[in-house]
Amino acid sequence: MNVQYLSRTAAIAALTCLAGMILRWVSPALVPFSILPVMVLLSGIILGAKYGALAMTVYVVLGLFGLPVFANPPFGGLAYLAKPSFGFILGYIGAAYVVGKIYRPQKFWTAVLAVLMGLVVLYIVGLSYLYAMMRWVLHKPTSLSLVLAIGFLPFIVSDLIKAGIAAWVGNRVVRSRANLNKGD
Repeated sequence: MNVQYLSRTAAIAALTCLAGMILRWVSPALVPFSILPVMVLLSGIILGAKYGALAMTVYVVLGLFGLPVFANPPFGGLAYLAKPSFGFILGYIGAAYVVGKIYRPQKFWTAVLAVLMGLVVLYIVGLSYLYAMMRWVLHKPTSLSLVLAIGFLPFIVSDLIKAGIAAWVGNRVVRSRANLNKGD
């Protein structure tokens, strides 16, 4: 394994942990939305498929081991598995992997395509988990339209904006790193 990529992976995992905790430190009025999707999508662009997914896996494992890195109560621990929204956290791993697989360095249009496909993966995993939890664990009457109304419609517009931010910032970071490497 490449030591440089492992250190970048650790840094992205740590920043993702901070992104999950930021709403507890700052008023939601100042930061009205989670920046976690931006971090997830950035990890795939900056680190690539393997290391981006690894960074998100580290984030998920740290949270499940009880570190308070998740955005909502109980903030960490195995109890989080019982939350209907936990599927979106699992989706972070797949989303980062897909983004890294699709993105071609320094090509902005592939960054846009990659983050959009990453969101598709994130929503497929998250909404599937939400449906399963509501239907078979919580035993609530549910339907696809209800799951979409709860887990998709309220968030898709802001997630598309975050995806655009991640594509632009991520592509700029990769281009800057490439330009620095040319100077060596």
